[in-house]
Amino acid sequence: MPRKRSRLGSFVDDSSSDDDDSLIASAAAIIETFSNVKKKHGGSIPGHKVIYRDREAGHDRMFKDYLAENPTYPPEIFRRRFLFFDFE
Repeated sequence: MPRKRSRLGSFVDDSSSDDDDSLIASAAAIIETFSNVKKKHGGSIPGHKVIYRDREAGHDRMFKDYLAENPTYPPEIFRRRFLFFDFE
């Protein structure tokens, strides 16, 4: 079965032994290695503004307002705001 030659193999002749050819072959191998690597998705979209929301403080505030031992708002307000229905 004939072996398929890579771009590097077709670029450099197997019989050449010149120093310049080996340098070019090394550079071509490095370029071929890194050109086949696919970039993975990084998460955010370049150019979009990042908004800091301080989620932990929001959680603490919500817990203190509605679920603590002495909540800021009564249970009726909690049910009305978050659409919980009493099925009793």
